[in-house]
Amino acid sequence: MAINPHFKPQKGEQDVIEDLTVEMIKIHGHDFIYLPRTLVKEDELFGEDVLSKFTNGIELEMYIESVDGFEGEGDFISKFGLEIRDSMSLVLSKKRFTQEVTPVVPTVLTPREGDLIYFPKTQGIFEIKFVEHENPFYQLNKLYTYKLSCELFQYSQEDIDTGWTNVDKIESDRMDYVVELTMTGGVTGTFETGEYIFDNATYATSTNTAEVIKWTSSTKVMQIAGQSGNIGLVGVTGQCGGYAVVGSTASPSTTTVIPTDTYSDNRDFQIEADDIFDFTDQDPFSEGNY
Repeated sequence: MAINPHFKPQKGEQDVIEDLTVEMIKIHGHDFIYLPRTLVKEDELFGEDVLSKFTNGIELEMYIESVDGFEGEGDFISKFGLEIRDSMSLVLSKKRFTQEVTPVVPTVLTPREGDLIYFPKTQGIFEIKFVEHENPFYQLNKLYTYKLSCELFQYSQEDIDTGWTNVDKIESDRMDYVVELTMTGGVTGTFETGEYIFDNATYATSTNTAEVIKWTSSTKVMQIAGQSGNIGLVGVTGQCGGYAVVGSTASPSTTTVIPTDTYSDNRDFQIEADDIFDFTDQDPFSEGNY
């Protein structure tokens, strides 16, 4: 038997509930920055994209359900060091999302797993892990909100250029400047990738240092990073005994070589790996014939 046709929810009643929901979030919520993700090279097998880009940031109000603080495993010491696994649940109005986000990025009609949310009060970026669109469940036969389950975002070389300074610095703080030095001659010995060079002086007396990222002996071109002082104005001396006269210095080029973290070893791992595998090949474990 069908439901009573005389007691169907009216659109006016649904609009009232929706407007009250928006008002409640505006009163008790917080301002967030919604960062939609752009897929660059999606791995359809694993469902991920390590080259994701975030080029838009839209301010949007949301309500924090976890009012007692962040949820999740919190802060703890693991075998990999200090890990922070904060999480929280956010409530977002469907109407406000359509009004603010969709006009800026027409392809984004709903919140998506993998998109980011910046919380200005804690200056943290959270990744959306799951979007629940049926809670509360069909009040007056309509859905009014999204419930977002979010976890603290772990940066992994994504391109972040949203125009919001506090958001973009997540990437810029982890970037390094690479400078190319072209040697004119006087090369004695050799330079090792990962060693430090000094400005025409010895290790004990020099205050101008840099790290060798790449040395090509055939072209006498050296790439350095982590430059401190005026390295390479005359000549450079390496820790391993190499010496060369510098002819010209190229303009610094910004690149995401390796995150600059004084407590990590990923720069050393990257340098060692580059000597073993050619990661520009489609298959780094083959000779390119398969």
